[in-house]
Amino acid sequence: MPTEDRDIRPGADLPVNTWFTPGVRGIGTASFLSDLGHEIPTSLLPSLLTVTLGAPAAALGLVEGIADAMSGAAKFAGGPLGDDPSRRRATAVAGYTITAILSAAIGGATSVAQVATLRAGAWAARGIRGPSRNALLADVVHPSAYGRAFGFERAMDNAGAVGGPLLALLLVAWVGTRWAITLSVIPGLLAVVAILYAIRNAPKLADRPRRKLRFQVRPVLKGRLGRLMVGV
Repeated sequence: MPTEDRDIRPGADLPVNTWFTPGVRGIGTASFLSDLGHEIPTSLLPSLLTVTLGAPAAALGLVEGIADAMSGAAKFAGGPLGDDPSRRRATAVAGYTITAILSAAIGGATSVAQVATLRAGAWAARGIRGPSRNALLADVVHPSAYGRAFGFERAMDNAGAVGGPLLALLLVAWVGTRWAITLSVIPGLLAVVAILYAIRNAPKLADRPRRKLRFQVRPVLKGRLGRLMVGV
């Protein structure tokens, strides 16, 4: 059992007193840049739908409802991918890349259906990458420093959420709504570079057979997490 835990948590081999590792910095930067990027189309979506495309206000609720549903389902589906050390890194990179591209592509949409499809795809990619990013963050820091590492990542994510609408305001005044959304691909792709940097500085994975993807809900519900969820 200890050997298996070491395989699952490569960060256990890292120094106990060092939490601000290159991997933590890379993942935090990726969270900041990705949020900075996708908050631009999020902020401008009402204007794009109602003013540019002439859709009713209810279209915004429909688009966001579909996107949130896709995101929630993708987070559940991304769990087994995040559990597998050999898959979580590729899943994180793909998730950040697809989120950036599809979010920016909304700037070229000519109908509500196109906006809904692109938004749902972007949010699904964002959802599926989440478990893998969190598992990757656990790989790059010692378990005794999980709180500080995850706190830093969340702070950077929130900073991006604040900066995104402000950047959107500047871009709209400069290039207009459509181009502002399209240019959001730049911070989004820079987030991909940051997550690749984090992966490059993560501990090397030991050679082992690839796991089968399985949804194991019952063991989770029976454990401590299950009791915590009941309390919530």
